[in-house]
Amino acid sequence: MGDDGGGSMAGRMVSVVVPLYDEEAVVGSLLDRLAAVADESPDPYEFVFVDDGSQDGTFAALSAGVRRFRRWQLLRLSRNFGQQGAFVAGMSVAAGDAIICMDGDLQDPPEVIPRLVEAWRGGARVVIAQRRHRAERGWRRLAFAAFHRLFHRLSGGLMPMDSGTFGLVDREVAAHLLRLSERAYFFPGLRCWVGFPQAVVGYERAARAGGRPKQGFGRLMNYAWDALTSFSDAPLRLITGAGFALSALGCLYALGLVAIRVCQFFGGFKSVEVLGFTTVAVAVFTLAGVQLFCLGVVGQYLAKVYVEVKRRPLYIVESAQASEARGTQGT
Repeated sequence: MGDDGGGSMAGRMVSVVVPLYDEEAVVGSLLDRLAAVADESPDPYEFVFVDDGSQDGTFAALSAGVRRFRRWQLLRLSRNFGQQGAFVAGMSVAAGDAIICMDGDLQDPPEVIPRLVEAWRGGARVVIAQRRHRAERGWRRLAFAAFHRLFHRLSGGLMPMDSGTFGLVDREVAAHLLRLSERAYFFPGLRCWVGFPQAVVGYERAARAGGRPKQGFGRLMNYAWDALTSFSDAPLRLITGAGFALSALGCLYALGLVAIRVCQFFGGFKSVEVLGFTTVAVAVFTLAGVQLFCLGVVGQYLAKVYVEVKRRPLYIVESAQASEARGTQGT
């Protein structure tokens, strides 16, 4: 699917990397819509599907349906390593001149792919899909909006707000991304961090085509914290500032108490009563809480160093299948 065309950019192969975890309900629709995109394109497409340790029939559905494509690869990871590891696994085997990463739940519409490729043809080495609208409601929508604005501010505007993994990188950029050795891998941020000419394509993020979200509140919070601490030391600077401010307040309070005692000794402030137990208790509990919070933040950064030092892989491939035409650019 997707015949070659002429020109310097037309006819260059595009790889589409799609990780899936327990998405049996959407596999059929996903393959149909990807096939339609490939059929309408003059460029050859390769599709790389990564089963991220699914426990349902996702892998069986992919194995049965993926053969409709001329060029395809199907990886099965030994367990669920998370979306970021699955993306890296897919990129590591993709053979295209450009690599598109997208979610497998169809919230990232495959119909946007030709616009990403067009921006790449126009000279962009990194093309970022930016959401104009989200289908989520309630706390998830508020949490996503808060994270993107906080990350944008703390990272110095590293990546466009309301953008995620959906986007395109060319072969050279992908090679640089694969050489990065960090374990707390935040692909949307790293994709912008490597530099190169970038373009933004807006799109409407759709609702899930089926099934339920696989990332609960706890997992989303861990993902957000990993992203923030991977690209900013602002939390450490914040607790340093908080410690300085509390120390300054403590010194001012101590000076005020000394001044009152001196004045009382010379006959002033007779009506002022300095409470002992309440003042001490409030100060002790407040400072203890602040200290524990600060230790927790520092501990999180140390934990990240601990994870990096162990150098465990981002993913382990249990099995891999590929079409005979993989990597070829002819029709």
